Amino acid sequence: MKREDLEQVQLERLQSTLNRAYKNVTFYRTQFDLVGVHPNAVASVQDIARLPFTTRKDLGDNYPYGLFAVPLRDIVRISPSAGTTVNPMVVGHTRGDLKVRDTITARFLAAGGVVDTDVVQICLNPGLSSWGRALKEGAENIGASVMPVSHMSTSKQLMAMEDYKASVLLTTPSYAMHILGAMESIGIDASRLALKAILVTGETLTQDIRDTLQSSFDVDVTAGYGPSDVMGPGIAFECHEKNGLHISEDHYVLEIVDPDSGDLRPPGEEGEMVLTTLTAKAFPLIRFRTGDLSHTIEEPCPCGRTFVRMSGVTGHAGEVLTIRGVKAHPAQVEQTLRTISRTAPPRFLIHLYRENHLDMVEILLEMSDTIFSDEVKVVENVLKQLRRQMLQILGLVVTIRLVEASTLDQYGLPSGGVIDDR
Repeated sequence: MKREDLEQVQLERLQSTLNRAYKNVTFYRTQFDLVGVHPNAVASVQDIARLPFTTRKDLGDNYPYGLFAVPLRDIVRISPSAGTTVNPMVVGHTRGDLKVRDTITARFLAAGGVVDTDVVQICLNPGLSSWGRALKEGAENIGASVMPVSHMSTSKQLMAMEDYKASVLLTTPSYAMHILGAMESIGIDASRLALKAILVTGETLTQDIRDTLQSSFDVDVTAGYGPSDVMGPGIAFECHEKNGLHISEDHYVLEIVDPDSGDLRPPGEEGEMVLTTLTAKAFPLIRFRTGDLSHTIEEPCPCGRTFVRMSGVTGHAGEVLTIRGVKAHPAQVEQTLRTISRTAPPRFLIHLYRENHLDMVEILLEMSDTIFSDEVKVVENVLKQLRRQMLQILGLVVTIRLVEASTLDQYGLPSGGVIDDR
């Protein structure tokens, strides 16, 4: 599609989305009215900068259905996410939304080399289970055979990969490295596998990890991008040039803004990614702050695609954490502690580290009589509740270490601070 034709499609879809959101979603109508901008006043894609941002807090505040733009009877799938706020975030899809999502996901897979004769194996953290379905259906759209997400052990995943002759692996960069380490431990040589490609999403693919995977497996490795809590896994995707990820601009508008001021950044300058949906009927998002840092690449891509490219995610704005592809916030730990404490919650720090290439979480929790007592059963119950809540949020088991106040003091961080040793 020519660039001028693409921009016209964007404008028409943007105007339709804004009018539908203004008419059907009280939150957006109130937001637009507060800044005095009616959807009909948006005469260009650039005019979207006159509208307010939407944040994860807004999504949590409108739990569960406050941001749905269609009646509940038109919703065919509800996808809750633990989110990064007190309330979960709930994304709704119409039947048409799911078809669009599958089309966008299929683009990501096709750009990575997936064809109808492939056997695709999907290995994702349980916290990304909704993405597993999107990837499965995207691959099925292409006509490939799919082994969906399974919570088998890594050794059994490897057995399935070898026995079923999987030709494409869909996973996160860290889990691909974990599989490689397991192969070395078990003694499986990559030459025994039928893999031809590895497609990764959920985390940033560094050049070191790409080089290691490509040389070790002798396959092509490409990346996709999507905010794991509210959008699909491949709204941006690498082509064979591997020089940035193409944004599906016929379905999304990307802005790069200053994380502090919210002002637009010039092309090529790093800032926070802000996304607006153009074709989502049930759950339109207008100027959604992803918390991910990136920059655009304006030069035409030799592959011939006219979609603007973005760099891989280089960091995160604010306190949002990405753990095995899942978004989380220290406030979620504090909120859990508040629900089980008798008075003020005890101090805590979050320690992030890697073990066998996988993100691990350890919570350093101050021993405090606000939630603990001399009874072992009471202490065990508190720890059990905290572990269960973190499992719901992240899809993984966290370690909780009870420490003295002096241990926390030595880090010089406020309660809820993060020690990131990854």
